[in-house]
Amino acid sequence: MRRWWPAAVRHSTALSASLLCLALIAIGWLGARTFLEQQFEHNEKSKTITELRTMAADYQVAAREGSQAPLRVARMESDALFEVVAESGQSVVRSPLLRHYDPAWKTLPPAPTASDPRLITTTVAELKPGTNPAHWREYRTYTVLGLTVEDVPSILVEPFGREGLTLGDGLQQAGAATRHRLTLYVLVKPWERIKALSTFDFMLSFFGPLAVLFTAVSAWFSVRRALRPVEAIRQVLAEISGHRLDRRVPVPRSDDEIARLAQTTNSTLERLQISHQQQENFVADASHELRSPLANLRTGLEVALTHPDRADWPGVAQSALLDVQRLQRITADLLQLATDSTEASRCTKVVDVADIVVEQVAERSTSLGPVKVRYEVDGPVLVAGNSAQLERLLRNLLDNAVRHADSSVTVRVGHAGGVVVLEVQDDGPGIPVSQRERVFDRFARLDDARARDAGGSGLGLALARDIVSRHGGSLCVEDSAVGARMVARLPVFQPQ
Repeated sequence: MRRWWPAAVRHSTALSASLLCLALIAIGWLGARTFLEQQFEHNEKSKTITELRTMAADYQVAAREGSQAPLRVARMESDALFEVVAESGQSVVRSPLLRHYDPAWKTLPPAPTASDPRLITTTVAELKPGTNPAHWREYRTYTVLGLTVEDVPSILVEPFGREGLTLGDGLQQAGAATRHRLTLYVLVKPWERIKALSTFDFMLSFFGPLAVLFTAVSAWFSVRRALRPVEAIRQVLAEISGHRLDRRVPVPRSDDEIARLAQTTNSTLERLQISHQQQENFVADASHELRSPLANLRTGLEVALTHPDRADWPGVAQSALLDVQRLQRITADLLQLATDSTEASRCTKVVDVADIVVEQVAERSTSLGPVKVRYEVDGPVLVAGNSAQLERLLRNLLDNAVRHADSSVTVRVGHAGGVVVLEVQDDGPGIPVSQRERVFDRFARLDDARARDAGGSGLGLALARDIVSRHGGSLCVEDSAVGARMVARLPVFQPQ
């Protein structure tokens, strides 16, 4: 089943921006409309209250002066909706529009006798136009505000049932000496509010979709432009294979997240290329190194099997055993180097390098014959590390030194500048300066006198440097008056 939400980043972002814009417009429309409606309603009521108080003041002035002039002069607006009701329930005077909008208009009830004349009452009234032509003001429920006026003479009231735009339209020139209590009603006209809100709704219904469309298009083009470098990176990555690891992705000029992504991708490709090259070299060197002892082993066995009656089987077995042992050493070294060289050693023990030196030299002093191995130890030398790996480190350095020494090998260990210094020096032909780094490559072979091999796998020095690196140290070849001097530096143990 296909998802309704688009999968493309540009489309989904444009849709999200559109929905967000639509939600903001809806919330803004609702809030602004509510605020405008309340403001207009407040203004309309305030205006109506002013009209009510003006009408009451006109009645009070006319009653005090005994003249109808204030009622005849104060003309109401042409669209005013008002009615004056006597305490008997009869309509005194009302706006002509009331009967126009509602032919069946019923007079509003007078205010209760006990009501406070200073307070404005609020009620509602509905206008029903009946057969009149349709009009936007019709069929509405109006808020009606009322105010009472006491002690109004009949000359300002009679006759009842009058219509006009002033309170004095149709008044008699004389009347009885009766006093009336009048209730003044004015309907709150919502026409300005309705017109303003209608205009507001119309404008928003027109500009709202335009804003949503503009937001969607802007988001689509913005994301498209922002993702253009990503697409370029993707295309280059799609073209990269094992034979084209030299390719690099384009880096945008902008210093943003995409530029940093491109830089990180290029760094990763750089590491992959180096790792791939190292792997190819390693496989080539390993196959070359393994080919020689396997060929010797096969040749010796084939010759022996071809002439079994003349073969020296103990010699054949001894030669095969030496080849197997060499294969075993190469395999062990390969397995050790195959582990992640960036992973730190588990330095959970305190190791005395001086003890390791004494033990290793003691073992070799009893078995190596013409090559003499001696040591110089400056007291206990403590490091935090793996004792088995440190023993392997010294063993590899000694194996290399003994194979190329003429008569002696010297091992020195001590402190210098807060680090442990382990030196293994032989009196052989030495290592040229140009070859001092190459000897630490896997299966490296030199062209000079040190190239003679007494069974080494070609991995000893590479493995030694790897062990030192795991312990946070360094291993290099340094200058010496005679022979080669291997110097390993390790961090000294710092008690917590």
